[in-house]
Amino acid sequence: MSYPSNPFGPPGHQPQPQSQPAYPQQPHPQNPQAWAPVQQTGYAAQPPASAPYQPFSPAPKGGNGLAVTAIVLSGLALLGVVAMAAFFFVGPIMAGGGYALTGEVTVVDKGASYSDLQDALVAAIEDDGGSVDEIVCPERSQVGQGLVTVCHGSVDGFDWTGIVVFEDDEGSFILTEY
Repeated sequence: MSYPSNPFGPPGHQPQPQSQPAYPQQPHPQNPQAWAPVQQTGYAAQPPASAPYQPFSPAPKGGNGLAVTAIVLSGLALLGVVAMAAFFFVGPIMAGGGYALTGEVTVVDKGASYSDLQDALVAAIEDDGGSVDEIVCPERSQVGQGLVTVCHGSVDGFDWTGIVVFEDDEGSFILTEY
C-alpha cells in the first residue's frame, strides 16, 4: 500500500505501513501538575486548582443587637402588665375600699327606708371588722334588680362612700366601699 508523501513531514521521509490504532495517540506528560493551563477566549477565568470549592458564601456574622433588643422590650412589656394588674386589683383594696360586702334590707312597698338601710349597712360593715361613726343615706331607696343607692359617712375615722346595688326585689344588696 502506498501512502502519499506528507508535505509537512521531513524531506525524503515516507511513512511505513504499520497497523495503527483508529485514533492517533497524543503524548501524555508523566506529571499532571506540569500541564500548562490553556487560555480560551470568551470564557471567564478559572479559579486556581488549589482553591477549595465553595458552593455558597458563608453567612455574615452579625451582632446580637436585635435579639438583645427583643428580650429587653419583652421584659419591659411584662413589667407593664404586672404594674397594670397591681394598679387595677391591688390599688383599690390598699386604698381602703373597692371590695364588696353583702347584706339584706327589709322591703316595704318596693323600697327601703332610711333607718332600715342604715341598720343593714352598719351590720355589714361591723361584721367585716369596721367601726361605723356615721352613715347618711337617702330617705327612701327604691329596691329592685340593678337599682343603685349611694350613701356617705365616716367609718374607722375616715370619710366613707358606699354604693349599694340591689340584686333582687327581696332586698339583697352588694355594698362597695370607697
